[in-house]
Amino acid sequence: MSSDVAPSPESLAEETRRYHHFIVLALWLAVVTGAEIVLIYLPIPTAAILTVLTLMSAGKFFAVILWFMHLIYDKRLLFWCFFAGLALAFATYAALLMLFSVDRIDTRWFT
Repeated sequence: MSSDVAPSPESLAEETRRYHHFIVLALWLAVVTGAEIVLIYLPIPTAAILTVLTLMSAGKFFAVILWFMHLIYDKRLLFWCFFAGLALAFATYAALLMLFSVDRIDTRWFT
């Protein structure tokens, strides 16, 4: 015996709303990606291009993380656990970059 219960109209409306959010977000991500490609070919200083590209990429990253990984709909504890792990990974990466930077290597042992 299966207990197939029809979903309530409220839950269907909520799922439809979420589905449309995903479609709109995908379209916005495509627009931002197109803007990134156009930005590369503009006659702007390289530092400005890299700064804007970094900000745009970070915005796209957080949009994908929040909506497509459903973090925006989860409990806040899961949200903060994810970002704590992300911060720890970033701190570890930064520490390793500092640890293994070329100017800190003693090269007199290699000659």
